[in-house]
Amino acid sequence: LAPYPCGILCRVLGVPLFFLLLFFTRDILARLGHAGPLVFLDKTCIHQVDLDIQRQGILKLGAFIRKSEQMVVLYSDVYMLKLWTVYEVASFLAIHPIRCMKVVPV
Repeated sequence: LAPYPCGILCRVLGVPLFFLLLFFTRDILARLGHAGPLVFLDKTCIHQVDLDIQRQGILKLGAFIRKSEQMVVLYSDVYMLKLWTVYEVASFLAIHPIRCMKVVPV
């Protein structure tokens, strides 16, 4: 077998092209008019352990909620026990009609 079965160009451009697409595919598709919806998962986007980082994330929720068009709540028994989830729902309903929120029991 040849040392570069897919060619030297593939070896040289493969990794940079991979990272370029990994980080910028959404931007490229948006410029072409094919961007999908943005998703914010508070469980993953707001730190669950470090309280200082968590506070910083909660302080920025309002900006994200204002730009949101709809909200899907995956409701469980513990959902309304956390203050920031109550804040999320109240903030969303303060600036959006209730028809823009969907509650899914889990």
